[in-house]
Amino acid sequence: MIKKKVSIIVAGMIFSTSVFSAQMQAATVKNLTWWLVDSGKHLDWDGSSAYISEFKTAVNTWNNYKTGVIRPDSAFVIEDVKISDYSEVSSTAGVTSSNGTIKFNTYHMGAYSSDKKKNVCMHELGHALGLAHNASGDVMYAYVSTVTSLSANDKASYDYAYNNLY
Repeated sequence: MIKKKVSIIVAGMIFSTSVFSAQMQAATVKNLTWWLVDSGKHLDWDGSSAYISEFKTAVNTWNNYKTGVIRPDSAFVIEDVKISDYSEVSSTAGVTSSNGTIKFNTYHMGAYSSDKKKNVCMHELGHALGLAHNASGDVMYAYVSTVTSLSANDKASYDYAYNNLY
């Protein structure tokens, strides 16, 4: 931690205060060229999935960082994204499309641990929020992992998208 002494002159009087700043590595921001967040800065979802519990946990994790952005669809708003399941022999656990869908591949998801299911749900929601793949240790890493908390990269990418794209 670096400690700096700062003096502020106000109307001829000198006030001194200590400012603490931590040295940190810059976070890596990676965003998509599309997102599903509406002009009101909300992502309203609907649909069903065998992984609805993990999906709701993922919603809560993102919303704990930016309150109220991701919401269940209601009669008063237009659905931005529909969630569903599919089964396909492939290397993909889930997919988010620019046309407003998040789909979970039951071929893989059924065999995953609870943390891996949550990771896939958080990751796909990240794409809907406009986030691109990032480094290992991030929710937005290109491969399924057990990461279920937002990294500095995840947060920086979300902050950038929220403040500059939507």
